Amino acid sequence: SVPGLTDMSDETNETLQLYGVETPGDGSFASNCLMARRLAERGVRFIELIDTGSRPNWDSHGEMNEHKELAYNVDQPTAALITDLRQRGMLDETIILWATEFGRTPTKEGKNGRGHHRDCFSVWLAGGGFKGGHVHGVTDEIGKYTVENPIEVHDLHATVLHQMGMNHEKLTFRHAGRDFRLTDVHGRIVRDLIA
Repeated sequence: SVPGLTDMSDETNETLQLYGVETPGDGSFASNCLMARRLAERGVRFIELIDTGSRPNWDSHGEMNEHKELAYNVDQPTAALITDLRQRGMLDETIILWATEFGRTPTKEGKNGRGHHRDCFSVWLAGGGFKGGHVHGVTDEIGKYTVENPIEVHDLHATVLHQMGMNHEKLTFRHAGRDFRLTDVHGRIVRDLIA
């Protein structure tokens, strides 16, 4: 089934333009977003897309202005994926989780840089029964700390698993004489995120 999946010759010019695909299958983030839709259409249940931003890259500390180009490269394809899934009636059954491993400090590092910041950063969700346009949580005035409605990683996992029809408290496995689960002994479903 892979040759049919990767052959994008059946995609319309309008679809390629929507995603910003210049050369179908070239490994660009735009092509990968389109491939994600094609995988979802074929019943693939978990798809991970990573934009490494080869040059410049997302891990730039010294020159945050480089991130403008990176953001531009992922903005259109991401919006296209949401639009395309909605038009095909697939968005209600598809969860899109957009995240990063950490945020950036609100203070400078070097001339135009920012350091890693684990205490406060944004994650967004679309589709899959999540509220559209809902903002949850508030930071202090400079975005350094969450001051209202923080969501821990375990809470995010518990909520996404709930929307996938799984009880995070039941996903337990025994290892080294101890019971473990993805959400550890934490994890609460954040019902304010659910439509």
